[in-house]
Amino acid sequence: MTLHSTALAPDASTPGWSDLADVDLLRTLVETERRRRRLDAAMRAAVAEADRRGLAAGTGYRDTADLLTDLLRISVHEARKRIEYAAPQVRSRSKKVWRVLAAAS
Repeated sequence: MTLHSTALAPDASTPGWSDLADVDLLRTLVETERRRRRLDAAMRAAVAEADRRGLAAGTGYRDTADLLTDLLRISVHEARKRIEYAAPQVRSRSKKVWRVLAAAS
């Protein structure tokens, strides 16, 4: 039984995917998703830290979006999406939680 990683996964246009046993393909799907999530988390953390440090201004860029656009070769829209996604999210308590807290006092 072979466990394929995304680094070693066959290119979609070449033979290989069709040769995988079902169980190996399922494992590849799960492993690829796990790695994608870890990479996404690492990117969010790096973008947030670059923004927090003001790295763009210190390296001659107008803002973090401009830095990401040039450095990562992504669109301005994608850069802004990543910055927004990396920003800490303030979560409000749900109405249900407020009702529970009100009932407890």
